[in-house]
Amino acid sequence: MPLIAVFSVGADDSGALTKTREDVLNAKPNRCIALRQGQFCYQKVEFRWYVDGATEHCLYLESQEAPLVCWQGTKLHKYDYEFKALQGQKFFIRDEVSGDKVAETAVDVAWVYKSGKKVSTGWRLF
Repeated sequence: MPLIAVFSVGADDSGALTKTREDVLNAKPNRCIALRQGQFCYQKVEFRWYVDGATEHCLYLESQEAPLVCWQGTKLHKYDYEFKALQGQKFFIRDEVSGDKVAETAVDVAWVYKSGKKVSTGWRLF
């Protein structure tokens, strides 16, 4: 789920249809690859976003209460994040005035090799 974009179509005063870009959040790369299953995955992730509105917005990691970064106003922004996780994580942008989520994305975790644990049969040959 690398990119979520919301587009709205409306009519201006003349009745002509207009298309406006509302809220976008993108993580690049959106997948972190660990060598083995169960190991932490480390990756520098760049978040880029555009949010519509002049209020304060914050970028959050879904599993934390404190925001990663906050900003005021409408502008394209970016934030570099040192990702460290055993499994995928979800991120979202929240409008701090209304409390609403306005955009979200996820960074998935994959691995090259499955867990190295071997199944023991209990039998040994001497």
